[in-house]
Amino acid sequence: MGKYTGSKCMVCQNAFKEDDDIVVCPDCGTPYHRSCYASKGHCINDALHQSGMGWQESQNKHREKLGGKECPHCHHVNLPDARECAVCHRPVGAAEQAYDAGAAGNPFTFNPADPCCGLSPDEEFEGEKLGHIAASVGTNTLYYIPIFKRFKETGKKISLNLSCLLFPHLYFAYRRMWVPALLVMLASALLGIPAMLSSLMNALSDKDFISSMNEIYAQYNMTGAEMFEGMKALLKPYEDIIFYLDVVCYGLMLTGRTVLSIFANWIYYRHTLKKVKRTRERIQSPQMAAMMLKQDGGARGWNILWALGLNYGFTLAVVFVIAITVVMFA
Repeated sequence: MGKYTGSKCMVCQNAFKEDDDIVVCPDCGTPYHRSCYASKGHCINDALHQSGMGWQESQNKHREKLGGKECPHCHHVNLPDARECAVCHRPVGAAEQAYDAGAAGNPFTFNPADPCCGLSPDEEFEGEKLGHIAASVGTNTLYYIPIFKRFKETGKKISLNLSCLLFPHLYFAYRRMWVPALLVMLASALLGIPAMLSSLMNALSDKDFISSMNEIYAQYNMTGAEMFEGMKALLKPYEDIIFYLDVVCYGLMLTGRTVLSIFANWIYYRHTLKKVKRTRERIQSPQMAAMMLKQDGGARGWNILWALGLNYGFTLAVVFVIAITVVMFA
């Protein structure tokens, strides 16, 4: 997002701010506010389309005329007064010289703003450059890049992700890995069936609950007493089996969470490599590829709300199926 700050949207002519929702033309890379692009329905930068030049290339030439400095790591041309690169966030110009001087005197100097964590952005991970991988990870590269480096060098797949241990479906959704997120939700709903049946049996044995339900039925000139007794009689012979299944399924759920938390970072590593490869094969320009990866990658807080809603929907669906099944056979 930093590379667009200060540039103007061609539709509304307003400068982009740090928190603006921005989309780019897939052909020339011209940025727009999402709402502005939607109002036009297409890129209006006809001059770039006719010349075959990309938006980033035109920006680089303009900034070079103004005295802008090219980043030696990702080759993005920054504004003359920039202290760090807008793409890779490594120091540029005077800031880079000061940082290099400090690093020479202290080999343990580390720049927390560097998304590559001191490694070369051109270092390859199974054919993909680290700079692109860091752009796709987006937030918290300080945690993920060293882990990815260890995966690459040792071939091991094991690490510990506490977020995944506590909330696996929310973690995967937050990191935009919807396939494992949906699989975890479905597995949790299915493994929770014995617990739901156990809760239903406890409710059917509660006189106060049955009494209140009968009062509700009476308001509609209906009686639920026979149905409740039938449900209770249907489930009673399987009480011990349901109890043991509940214990087994709970143990499987805990085991599954533990296993996922151990392999979650490796799953994310593979997910990131595949995303980078797909983007690189689709977009030839390295700068535009990094830009698209930064826009489409990273984490999304709103996905947590979507995951909570979907998980609630899965649970309701399972409860509905159980209730209909029990009522039919009661």
